Amino acid sequence: MNTSEQTETVIERRKFFYQNTKKVAAEFCDASPIHGIRHLAGRDKLLVEKIWWILLFFLSLYFCLTYMYAVIEKWLKDPIIVSFDHQPSSIYSIPFPAVTICPETKVKASELNVSHTFQLVRSGELNESMDAERVRKLLALLQLCEHDLYDRSETVTQDNDMLRLLRKMAIPSFEVFQSCDWKGHPMDCMDLFKTTLTEKGFCYSFNVLANNDLLRKEELDSNYAFNSERRTSQWSLDFGYQSGIGSNAFPHRVITGGYHGSLAVTLKVNKSDVDYFCGNSFQGFKGLLHMPNEYPQLMHQFFRIPLNQELIITVVPQVMSIGERAQQYQPEQRQCYNSNERSLRFFKIYTKKNCEIECLTNYTFELCGCVRFSMPRPPGAPICSLRDAPCCRKAQIRKLKLQAKVEDTEDSYLPKHYCNCLPTCNNIDYHWQVSQAAWDWQKDRLVTLAPVLENVHQSKVIIYFKQANFIPLKRNEINGLSDMIASCGGLLGLFMGVSIMSLVELCYFCTLRPYALWKITENRIAARRTGLPRNKP
Repeated sequence: MNTSEQTETVIERRKFFYQNTKKVAAEFCDASPIHGIRHLAGRDKLLVEKIWWILLFFLSLYFCLTYMYAVIEKWLKDPIIVSFDHQPSSIYSIPFPAVTICPETKVKASELNVSHTFQLVRSGELNESMDAERVRKLLALLQLCEHDLYDRSETVTQDNDMLRLLRKMAIPSFEVFQSCDWKGHPMDCMDLFKTTLTEKGFCYSFNVLANNDLLRKEELDSNYAFNSERRTSQWSLDFGYQSGIGSNAFPHRVITGGYHGSLAVTLKVNKSDVDYFCGNSFQGFKGLLHMPNEYPQLMHQFFRIPLNQELIITVVPQVMSIGERAQQYQPEQRQCYNSNERSLRFFKIYTKKNCEIECLTNYTFELCGCVRFSMPRPPGAPICSLRDAPCCRKAQIRKLKLQAKVEDTEDSYLPKHYCNCLPTCNNIDYHWQVSQAAWDWQKDRLVTLAPVLENVHQSKVIIYFKQANFIPLKRNEINGLSDMIASCGGLLGLFMGVSIMSLVELCYFCTLRPYALWKITENRIAARRTGLPRNKP
C-alpha cells in the first residue's frame, strides 16, 4: 500500500468514526428511557429546545447526585440505631449490681491521731528521725485526702510501704459492718463483702469478680492486689450465665425486685474514730454500683451514706445488646467493641471503665514516671508520692482535654495518647434512685442495745431492683446495603428515570455497539481495498 492509499484509508476511517459516533449517539438517545435524552437528537429539534433539555437534564442530575450523596453519607456514618427491644427481659438474666462501700473514716484513732500528728510534723516537733513509722503513716494517709495538706519537699513514702501502711491503718471489716441481709436472709458480712483497693483506700465490695477472672497477673506487680474475692465467675457480659447454674450462681442474681430480692447492710463508725481533718464536713460512707467485671472508681460517681441515716436505693438496669447484622460493621461505625475486638494489658475483660483506668495508668506512668497506689501497675513501677500529686492531676486533666479535643474535631486522625475507649456492644448500666431519712436506730427493736453500740454511729442502706422486668436496648442496623441501594435506585428513577436495564443499555452503547460498528467499518475498508464483496455484519 502506497502513501496515497494509506492517507485515503486514514481519512476514510475518520469519516466512518464520525458517522458511527453520531449513529451510536442517535440510537442511544432514541432508545434510552432516561428522562430528556431522546429530546437531544433529531433534526426536527431547534437548538433552543436542545439547550432547554440539556439544562433540565443536568439540573435533574445535580439534585439526584446530591440526594444520593446524602443517603450514602448517612449510611456510612450512622448505620446503627439504638431502640427498645420488642419484649421485656427478667432481672434474673443479669447479675445484681456490684456494690463498693468506702468508709470516710480512714484510720482508727488508736492507730494514728491524724490531726495531732499533722500539727506536730508541720511545727517541726516530729520528723522521721524521731518516729519514722508514724510520719510515714501520715504521708500515706494524706494521699487519700481531698486537699493538698503537706509540703512535698519532705521525705516521702517508699513503694511497698504505701500499700502496707494503708492496709494496716484501714478500719477492719468487722468494725465497719454491723449486719447484712441478702434476699431477706441474714448473712455473714465477711462472706458477702471482700476487701478491695480503690483510689479512696481500702474499701469493701460485694459481687465483684475475683482477681483471677478480671486481671492479668503476669502483667502486674506482685504487690498489687485488687480484691480478696476467690469465687470463680459463672457469667460473662456477652453470653450471660452458664446454663443450669441456677439461683446460686456467682456473680449473685435475684429473681424478683423489691425488698425480697434486696441487699440490706447496716454500717457503723466508732465515735472516737471520726476525724474531719482529711475530708470535708461529711462523715459516713461512699458507695458505688457498677458491673461485677469493672474496676470500681469513686472519683466521679458515687452516692453518700450519712451517719444515722437509712437509705433505700432502687436500681433500674439499662441493658444494651447488639444485633447480628450490626456486628458486621466496624467498631467506629457502631461505636462499640465486641469482647474479642479489643484487648487490654492489665484486664482480661474489656469494658469502657477498665479501658479508661488502664489508659490513665499508662499515661501517668509515661508523664510522671510512677503510678498512683490504686492503679494497676506493671512490675517494678514505683508508686507516686505526695510530691508527684500535681503531675498525677496534670495527667488526668490532659486526658480529659484530649478526649474533648477529639470529640470536637471531625478529623479521622487520632492523637498518640488517645485510647478510644468505646463502650462494649453488650453492656449493663445500673441507674439508681436514692431516698433517705433520719434513722433513730437506738429505738429499733432489732438492734441489740449492747454497751458496745452506745459509742457508735450507725447507717443502713437497702439496695434492690425497682421491678422484676426491664426493657433492654438493642443496637440494630438502621439501613442495610439493600436499603441503601433501594434508596439510591429510587432517586435515580425519580429524577432520571434510570433503572438497571438503563445502565445495561448505557454500557451496551458505550462498548459493544461501537465495537460492532467498528468491525463493519473495517470490513468495508478491507473490501474496498481488495475489491471483494463486503461481508454482512
